[in-house]
Amino acid sequence: MSSPPGLPEFDLPMIFADKVAGLGFQSGVFRVALAANVSNTAGVTEVVKSGFLILSPEGMLELRSQVDQLLGELERRGLMNLKPDKLDG
Repeated sequence: MSSPPGLPEFDLPMIFADKVAGLGFQSGVFRVALAANVSNTAGVTEVVKSGFLILSPEGMLELRSQVDQLLGELERRGLMNLKPDKLDG
């Protein structure tokens, strides 16, 4: 399978997640546990484990920087509001 536009070509499996199941720092690396909501044949939705993302501190900072840039662009285009009108609390 070829990579989506804007991504380098890697011959690696893709992992889908719509949840971050956990985040930790251990032995000098960040570990991000990913999970996904899936429906079984009866239509019942359950959360299943997808995989782990293991990052060095430098990799985590680079990921945050790139995610911040992407979120800023989505907000600029009006696709996401990062400053809600009302905050809970």
